[in-house]
Amino acid sequence: MFLLVKIVFGLLSAYLVYRTISRRCNKYLAFVVVAIWLRFFLSAFHQLTYTPLFAGFSINAIASIGIAGMGLLLLPRSVLSLRNLALLYGFFACILISGLLNGNVVGLINVLVKWCFFLVITGAMFMAIRKVGKDEVLRKLLVAFFLPVTLQIMSIVLGEAKATEADGSTSYIGGYNHEAAFSMIIASFILVVGLLSPGRIKFRGSLFFLGCILLVIANYRTSVLAILPMAAIFAYTTMEAKIALRYKPVFMIASFFGMSLAFLVLSYSMQDRFADVFVFLTSLDDLMKAPMYYSEAEKDIFSARVYIWSQYIYTYTQGPWINQLVGWGPESWSGRFPKYAHNTYVSFLFEYGLLGLTLFMLTVGAFLRHSLRIKSRRYALMLFASMVGFLIMCFATMPLWNIEGLILYAILIGNTIAPVRLLHGSESHAPAFVAKLVRL
Repeated sequence: MFLLVKIVFGLLSAYLVYRTISRRCNKYLAFVVVAIWLRFFLSAFHQLTYTPLFAGFSINAIASIGIAGMGLLLLPRSVLSLRNLALLYGFFACILISGLLNGNVVGLINVLVKWCFFLVITGAMFMAIRKVGKDEVLRKLLVAFFLPVTLQIMSIVLGEAKATEADGSTSYIGGYNHEAAFSMIIASFILVVGLLSPGRIKFRGSLFFLGCILLVIANYRTSVLAILPMAAIFAYTTMEAKIALRYKPVFMIASFFGMSLAFLVLSYSMQDRFADVFVFLTSLDDLMKAPMYYSEAEKDIFSARVYIWSQYIYTYTQGPWINQLVGWGPESWSGRFPKYAHNTYVSFLFEYGLLGLTLFMLTVGAFLRHSLRIKSRRYALMLFASMVGFLIMCFATMPLWNIEGLILYAILIGNTIAPVRLLHGSESHAPAFVAKLVRL
């Protein structure tokens, strides 16, 4: 029954995407819309697209490779050499060194293809925003989310639920494969709506609120926690715009206490889902120990995440110095541990060593700093809060391990590096270079 629903809405979404890209849509924006929509479309039919089809590659994998390759051919070389991406390339170099030193060629190829996918989406977002502006890009990009959003709503209406793998609770994810990846799709939808300027689309506030409700119903608590900073900034800036200047100091104080109260109410209403989070935060000192010292009760805390992290960290500390420096190689957890790390920082420490983790933290720190230099205060705050939320998400899951999470981060970074006017002057590249890009 629900397969028929997927087919009907999948065909409808394809028609809407065609209508969107055939009307005043430059090639970079068309590429972003089609690439993101195609990933969401194929993932909806995971029973077919996740199965290895040719030489061990699934339809999803082949599509990702194709998108990455087409993006590299489409983008001007000058975009790929942006100064803002220099630290990111340093992180890529560390991945390459780690993979080659450990002889982990298959894992290296898999990881580099994923990051190449991220790079071309980010670059295409950069070009599209430079040509037509971020609001036009984000407005058209919303069509790519029509399918997952409507499928989730239909799954609620028809009772198409999935038992969450960690604790057996109910998740409504529109017939997609896993609540983690699907929650990142909905988080991306919330991000796109939140970054739009007020008045650019009808029912902007309602769509943002709908996205937050759908994220809660998807029932992946890490993503719910990650979206809180952006939701708070969205609510604050939306209400502040309607307050007279002389009342804004009072409004700021009232907003602080109001948001604190809202957080307490949310925590109490969802205490069953977030009880382990509070246990972890209040028992952090007791839980930081080698895995062999964990009791059976402690192993279950935070859906066993803390115990999994301890396994990775203990193995890392017991390794030779070269592995502590550059790690055990991309995707080296497979075959060593029963589960992936459920923590981006722990995973990067194990796979790429102290050097890789340091370069990654420097990269995300540079993007955070760059977001605050954007002249538009509301836009800068939304981007900064979204990045903080993404870093929170990385703490208890691995969004950069799957394509859906990389799409979320690509939208975020593309919007961060694209604005021309910054708070402290022009962008790091010369105005002549900007003019050259716009003419392309």
